[in-house]
Amino acid sequence: MDIAKRRGIIYPSFEIYGGVSGFYDYGPVGIRIKQNIERIIRDYFILKENCFEIDSPVLNPEAIWVASGHVENFADKLTQCMKCGEPYRADHLVEEKTKKQADHLGIRELNELIEELGIKCPRCGGKLGEVYDYNLMFHTFIGPGMKKESAYLRPETAQTTYISFRRLWEIGRKKLPLGVFQIGKSFRNEISPRQGMIRLREFYQAEIQFFVDPEKKESEKFDDVREIEVEIITKDDEKFRISLNDAVEDEVIKTQMIAYFLGRSFQLFERMGINPKRLRFRQHKDDERAFYSSDTWDIEFISNNFGRIELVGISDRTDYDLRAHMELSGQDMNINYNGKKFIPHVIEIAYGIDRPFYCVIESCYTSEKDRKYFRFPEDVAPYSAAVFPLVNKDGLDKKALEVFNFITDNGIYAVYDKSGSIGRRYARADEIGIPKCITIDYETMENDTVTIRDRDTRRQIRVKMNEICKAL
Repeated sequence: MDIAKRRGIIYPSFEIYGGVSGFYDYGPVGIRIKQNIERIIRDYFILKENCFEIDSPVLNPEAIWVASGHVENFADKLTQCMKCGEPYRADHLVEEKTKKQADHLGIRELNELIEELGIKCPRCGGKLGEVYDYNLMFHTFIGPGMKKESAYLRPETAQTTYISFRRLWEIGRKKLPLGVFQIGKSFRNEISPRQGMIRLREFYQAEIQFFVDPEKKESEKFDDVREIEVEIITKDDEKFRISLNDAVEDEVIKTQMIAYFLGRSFQLFERMGINPKRLRFRQHKDDERAFYSSDTWDIEFISNNFGRIELVGISDRTDYDLRAHMELSGQDMNINYNGKKFIPHVIEIAYGIDRPFYCVIESCYTSEKDRKYFRFPEDVAPYSAAVFPLVNKDGLDKKALEVFNFITDNGIYAVYDKSGSIGRRYARADEIGIPKCITIDYETMENDTVTIRDRDTRRQIRVKMNEICKAL
């Protein structure tokens, strides 16, 4: 995190005013990494799964969130110190004390455990008040004066996809499965975010909704992932390694589509640079799973700093959302398909972006005797290359600028750096994970060759200037 702040990857927002917990800025380097993570997810679902992409407003009328159940049910369990007033998520306090998962516990159970375990305010040691439900949505209004309309900043992108279903069904030529991809910001007024980027109040999501025939939840491409073997934790806390094929055969995972997208997500995270040995699949417990879901699975990363981090949630949401919006809006969500009339079911794949971003930088952080740097995959690295003149004289700097312009004109993201010694410039490029450094030296002026240095091995090769792009 020290490198991340110092080198423009991420840093707390509003720093000159003391900052506000739950908000982070992506700096010039970080925004490139984030965009590359988004591109990997977007390219897969748009190109490989043939999803439509849409973009909907983040400010939504209240009716959407009444229909979805968020106004009534979207809450965390809050307790406050009766002495200093500091708010806390009650389940997090219990988890810190017991080292066991507690986010499925109800108000009565949390109150009993806080009393039984003698949990006090971590800040001042004061007595904690009764636990109660706290709605996490940001409430606001659309319009002025008497005509203003109650509204919320969306806490997820999914609902703004569901309400467009009829139009998307027509655009998609009335075929199932129909995949719809949406990426953008969501907002949750978290009680007391204390885990850096892991729990934000304004965050990015990439959510994909597959509208499917309720009786056909198989994937034609399941063979591509069936042999993936992973660590699984079931809703009954059974823990074992199993292939996705066996998990479906043994009905550990109820739906083949869920297993398929778990496998694809595992592959995507590995491609991003997240350590696959630190990933596991966890099934939601019955009292944790949303009431409308028939089965929900998370892929979690085991972090050195924050414990388990949920990266993606994949669930069978049945027809709950479309049916709820149909009942409140009066818009019929039934379709006629293959001689049958029904409301489609939804298989949802819900990625965070900020959490995978953090897990990438934790996984890729590398410490060696003489340097500390990020070993980002080339797909994720902020730039493909850094271009240096060996010295800033004898025309080397002008030649280096020519090379920089040549590779950027060919669509390769690069940086040009001529300040400090060549060793310092290599160190700066390594530190932010740039895979290759191109150096223009005196030999370049003689035979039009340059050196390309590899970040990980530090090995150097010489290539012709007109072959640089191919070499990269």
